Amino acid sequence: MQDALRLVLETALDAVVVMRSDGVVADWNDRAVDVFGWSRNEAVGRTMADLIIPERYREAHRTGLQRYLETGIGNVLGTRIEVAGLRKNGKEFPVELSISPVRDNKGVLFVGCLRDITERNALRLARGEVSRVTQRMAMGEVAGSIAREIGEPLGAVAANARAVLQRLTGSTPEVRAALQGIVNDSQRANEVIEKIRLIFNPDPPTKALLDVNKLIREVITLVRGEIENQRVSVRCELANELPPVPANLVQLQQVIVSLVTNAVEAMDDVADRPRVLRIKTEVYETSHLLITVEDSGVGIDPKDHNSILEPFFTTKSNRMGMGLAICWSVIANHGGRLAVAHGQPHGSIFQVFLPLGHRSR
Repeated sequence: MQDALRLVLETALDAVVVMRSDGVVADWNDRAVDVFGWSRNEAVGRTMADLIIPERYREAHRTGLQRYLETGIGNVLGTRIEVAGLRKNGKEFPVELSISPVRDNKGVLFVGCLRDITERNALRLARGEVSRVTQRMAMGEVAGSIAREIGEPLGAVAANARAVLQRLTGSTPEVRAALQGIVNDSQRANEVIEKIRLIFNPDPPTKALLDVNKLIREVITLVRGEIENQRVSVRCELANELPPVPANLVQLQQVIVSLVTNAVEAMDDVADRPRVLRIKTEVYETSHLLITVEDSGVGIDPKDHNSILEPFFTTKSNRMGMGLAICWSVIANHGGRLAVAHGQPHGSIFQVFLPLGHRSR
């Protein structure tokens, strides 16, 4: 039994801790050393609760262990749960834990497999923040589009009413009052629409100097699942010593996520050639930072080329058509521009031009 357990410890990809029925660590693999910071010699023979369980949870751990030994009932055994772990330096971190009891002629041992999910939780939070920002920006774009679509005819109505007022100098007061009412109501309607638009576009986003290469690597990690599911190869050509660019972190992250996701989806039907996503960064004409996202997908229909960045344009029946319009709006609000081109010989190329905070040398 001991040899089998030792083999499990040596080959496991996760941290593995073996605990005796008295709560003392019986064994501890190398991955546990990496995760918790205690060496095997430091850990073996110590009470496990004192090593890796935050103090506020230790009594519950002891109570649960005693209940299992007395009744054979263990609510957490054989299931995956998320708990807080404690490193040697005293810092807490999220852990995914699975515990299995192993019996032999000497009694019972508890084998715990633990996985540090700090990065996974950070990705989950980042995904959630990007999703929330996307929704807010989509609503802002919708509100802005509605304001423009309604505002133009309302403005025309008011202008026509004013023109008629100027010409009907001899008309009755009732007619003039009615025309003036049309002008006033049109102005009030425009004010209401503008207030609605401002609800979704309150204050300008805060900006800071960002490392775009780092941001791109984080985005690749965020969408790693979609990339692997679609069997897409990623080729990053990120320029060395790239100057930082003033931008809003979450908004620029959302733009890159949208462009990368669109590129991956564009290759969904490709079966006769490699599915390649190419991301490149460089300084453009000393004044701008250029981000290029290129795919080997089906490309853009020539008839759609001039419409693809417009709000509500989409080739998918289940989409709203705001993704690229939001990207265009974000980049424009950063003083840059978003360009679209046909790939050679396949696919599409999206280029983001962002002004640098200072001219590069």
